[in-house]
Amino acid sequence: MLSRMDQSGILWVDAYNPSPNEISELTKGLSLPRPISEEISRPSFHPKAESHGKYLYLILPLPIYDHNKDHHHSRELDMVVGEKFLLTIHYEPIEPLRNIFKKIHADAKLRAEIFERDSRGILYYIWENIYRHLLGELDHIQKKIDRIEDRIFSVERKELIEEISLLRRDILDFSRSIRPHGMVMEEFAPLARATLGPDFIKGTRELTQSYRRIILLAENDKDSLEVLYDTYNALQSRRSSETVKIFTMLALLTFPLSLIASIFAIDTISRPIVGRPNDFWIIAGIMILVVFGMLIFFKSRKWI
Repeated sequence: MLSRMDQSGILWVDAYNPSPNEISELTKGLSLPRPISEEISRPSFHPKAESHGKYLYLILPLPIYDHNKDHHHSRELDMVVGEKFLLTIHYEPIEPLRNIFKKIHADAKLRAEIFERDSRGILYYIWENIYRHLLGELDHIQKKIDRIEDRIFSVERKELIEEISLLRRDILDFSRSIRPHGMVMEEFAPLARATLGPDFIKGTRELTQSYRRIILLAENDKDSLEVLYDTYNALQSRRSSETVKIFTMLALLTFPLSLIASIFAIDTISRPIVGRPNDFWIIAGIMILVVFGMLIFFKSRKWI
């Protein structure tokens, strides 16, 4: 599906999962070189920045949030940049890109500002706003981390390890998608200068700063989750040790009591205490004294 927007002789075409006929239409209408038309006909999954004659070709993986699965998935965004046009191609829905298109289409003043001289304005506007969207996604991840941190020291921690593991995988996939942007940006600046002129690289500094901020926040989130994961395991290990310790103490306490009861239950001719007045209370008293003696011993050894 092709969506078009133009202003002041500048054209933006957004192609969502384009058909072969639409690829052919774009190739002819925009005079695309054959290597580019072949590349955009199918997903590539290899981030890169290339120049083909008077055109730039970029492939960027984007971590896009899937509301149904509560997880970020990498989706490919291809961009073909000419002096007077920008072509964006994606094979799966990219929500921030769709929202950007709708916003510009509905705001004539904004559209006039962005489409002022060449395709540089629309390119940087899309790129920067996608980064802003990703920063918002990191804020969402940080809120999840904060909620886990609040719950990790509570009594109810049964499902917490699963939440931490899923969030660790989410931030890992997020970082894996966004990290190649650094390589693409390094390649983009000299190619843009050589292909479209020195004015075209104005704005790359702001993009680089936004990218570095995203990487820094993603790494911080990743480190926080690792600490929470280790903390959870330490708490669980301590809790398990305490449980084992309690059962061990109970076993140590009940063993001598069982032994005493068994000794006095032996069917022999001579059994001390058994058969005498108050024999039950005497035996019970012996058991209680043994228990108190063992408790005092455990306390002296700082086992309890």
